[in-house]
Amino acid sequence: MFYERIQSIRCALPSTCIVCGQVADGEHSICNDCGCELPKLEDCCRRCGIELNGRLVKGSCCTRCQLSPPAFDSCTAAFPYVSPIDKLVADFKFSARFDIGYSLSRVLACRFNAYYIGTAKPELLLPVPLHKNRLGSRGFNQASEICNVLSEYCAVATSHSSLIKIQNTQPQISMSSATARKKNLRKAFAVRQLDGLTGVTHIALIDDVVTTMTTTQTISRMLREQQDCRIDVWCLARTL
Repeated sequence: MFYERIQSIRCALPSTCIVCGQVADGEHSICNDCGCELPKLEDCCRRCGIELNGRLVKGSCCTRCQLSPPAFDSCTAAFPYVSPIDKLVADFKFSARFDIGYSLSRVLACRFNAYYIGTAKPELLLPVPLHKNRLGSRGFNQASEICNVLSEYCAVATSHSSLIKIQNTQPQISMSSATARKKNLRKAFAVRQLDGLTGVTHIALIDDVVTTMTTTQTISRMLREQQDCRIDVWCLARTL
């Protein structure tokens, strides 16, 4: 795996900060100064993960989720999708910067473990899949790579084959409206190996960035049509 290679390199070379490029002592390859300065999410809606900005009581749901709850049970991110996180995630996805992906995923793993202290963790991690054409051109699925780190540091199994994307859709960011985004993903995903989900009652759906929630909503509804389960969404970054 990519991250096994990165870890072997880390053992032989000094670690450098993924943000500033200086020597980093931390195991996440983020130096102390940058770690303190990286943007942080404050109080967030406990359902969709959007930042509340002091508008509602901590631990509550935003107005949108109160009126129309999402198909998943919760959404949690490591960072808000602002500078420099947006550039770091883009470098990970489009420039194959696996060192960045590893470091951000380690931060997410710490948050994941802290979130489930005193309660049961999900039984299975499911990465949001890429269509085979997109996977072929990019060479890897960033959500799968995030899952590899979470599996190792959170002790939760990953199924890389349960979900499949069967339609090569246009990028969601290119869609001009919510209606267009929903139409773009209609029948885009499928459950390929239902047997792998048998008996699973708690799933963590993993993606790099959650923006409009259309992708996570679509997959969550599809999963819930197959079986009754809790679905927690986890991502590196959440748009504000």
